[in-house]
Amino acid sequence: MFIEFACFDVSSDSEYTEICCFYGIRYNRQGFAVLSTEHRAHDYLLPMNRENYDRLEKEISDALTGQHLVLQGTVYRVRRGAFLPVEKKVSQVYHLMN
Repeated sequence: MFIEFACFDVSSDSEYTEICCFYGIRYNRQGFAVLSTEHRAHDYLLPMNRENYDRLEKEISDALTGQHLVLQGTVYRVRRGAFLPVEKKVSQVYHLMN
């Protein structure tokens, strides 16, 4: 399955659209959802609280019968294992678009 999202590259301070193979999503202790994709050198971080993560996880689970997900909201691209600076982290609400 593929996922499409607006991606903000922290290292170059630029935004662009990215389409990736969607492998999964998880929530970390720093308050981010982490998208797993085929890109082994990068993580994709979605700042959000646990309640919004649980809602997004359910939306993704309900949409798994499709082949393409479009994520509405800013996703941050960082080196694998890196974190966003605290001043950049703002909890956002994410939705899947049909």
